[in-house]
Amino acid sequence: MKALYKVILGAGVFISIVICLWSVLFYITTMREIDDEIEDSLELYAFQIIQEKNEGKLDSVKYDGSNNSFIIEEITKEEASVMENMSFKDTNIFIAARNETEPCKRLIIPFYDINDNYYKLTIYTPTIEKIELKERILVLLFIIVIILITSVITIYLSVYKKALNPLYILLNWHRDYQLGKNEQEFPECKSNIKEMQELFNAAKSSTQRAEEAYKQQKLFLGHASHEIQTPLAVSITQLESLLEDESLNEEQMNKIFTTISTLRKMTRMNKSLLMLSKIENNQFNNKELVNINAIIHEKIDLFKETFSQKQITIQINEKDSLDIEIDNILCDMLINNLLKNALIHNVQGGDVTIDINKDSIRFSNSGKHTALNEKMIFNYFYKESNEQNSSGLGLVLIKSICKKNNLSIDYQFIETKHSFFITKN
Repeated sequence: MKALYKVILGAGVFISIVICLWSVLFYITTMREIDDEIEDSLELYAFQIIQEKNEGKLDSVKYDGSNNSFIIEEITKEEASVMENMSFKDTNIFIAARNETEPCKRLIIPFYDINDNYYKLTIYTPTIEKIELKERILVLLFIIVIILITSVITIYLSVYKKALNPLYILLNWHRDYQLGKNEQEFPECKSNIKEMQELFNAAKSSTQRAEEAYKQQKLFLGHASHEIQTPLAVSITQLESLLEDESLNEEQMNKIFTTISTLRKMTRMNKSLLMLSKIENNQFNNKELVNINAIIHEKIDLFKETFSQKQITIQINEKDSLDIEIDNILCDMLINNLLKNALIHNVQGGDVTIDINKDSIRFSNSGKHTALNEKMIFNYFYKESNEQNSSGLGLVLIKSICKKNNLSIDYQFIETKHSFFITKN
């Protein structure tokens, strides 16, 4: 999830929770204030009625009005003693003048006159429709929440994008950046935010260090290739010339053959390691759209004699044309290693099947009747067989090439066949 959306989502959730809590508090406080005002009004009205009753100015003990109504009932002293001084309750009352029932607040209060006669005064006064008020408050709060969240998101989008626009410029530059390409000028930080400026300075310093390390490593690889490969080639040549000495006995010749074989294996391993280093350092950047179908047919013709020595049959199923954007050298290496893997780890009289689809290619070959270790086969120098021609780096090279060219590789053991799937991401 992008930082912008995460911030907006987090802010939206937080604001929604705060507003919901505020809404509940607002509603409770509002209703409490309304109740307090009504109860104060009822209390004053009750004292007025009691005073008029005691002074003999009250015309009637019962009054049914459209706003207020009351009734005075005579009770005993014992009944008055068990009653509360004031008892408020929300209830409903029928108003004859309006011919309808409305919510009201009721007050019951006991009192006595100057003759020690005890009475119960019950007063009713219409109140607001609390359910209706609650619905209106909820609707109003919902509108407020939508307006607030929309405003916050709009403000966040404007401020956030403006503040972090340099960061996106840096990210886009870094996404397209490749080591060794000198024309990639580092972007300028057009921001007065201190942290953003520090980020640009740190990124620039890190890039410069990476470029310097890349140049040193590239120089080292060139020297290493020459310094290691040349002595190995010279040693092999001298040993091969030594084999022409007729004075050598069979045991000596076998030792020379073994040494030459070991040196050749070291040569292949050295080349593979150097190639891996070059791939990891992005030294193959001349990408172009390559038709894999054509490459497969070309390589099959080159490998045909080698496969025939083990009597291995090859079948190609072309369901579609597969085009991959990749460096030609790496493409050749990828297909070569896949075919070598299918040859080296195959059995006498075995078979190889190549399935080509629009977005994937699968190499399947007969061989060992048990599945390989999926977690280990792409590790350096891992081998499950004693094949002398295997360096344990073939699948590592394949994996590295796929990773650098937006491809994925998977291994499956299906119906006694070892299959390697390469898929475009």
